[in-house]
Amino acid sequence: MWDAKRQAIWLTTAIAIATFVVYQDAYDEKTGRFDPGYFALLEIIFLLVIIVMFYIYSRKK
Repeated sequence: MWDAKRQAIWLTTAIAIATFVVYQDAYDEKTGRFDPGYFALLEIIFLLVIIVMFYIYSRKK
């Protein structure tokens, strides 16, 4: 049921949504400037969560 096509769709969607959310959150509210360090930190955290979830769903039962 968890074939390669579904894996590709899930990974692409998850990474795109996570990047969009992180990009929006990386702007400072007071100055309106983009913070690349904060963006990188949040992106790494989101990617780790996505990788762990992918691993959990991909395991053979």
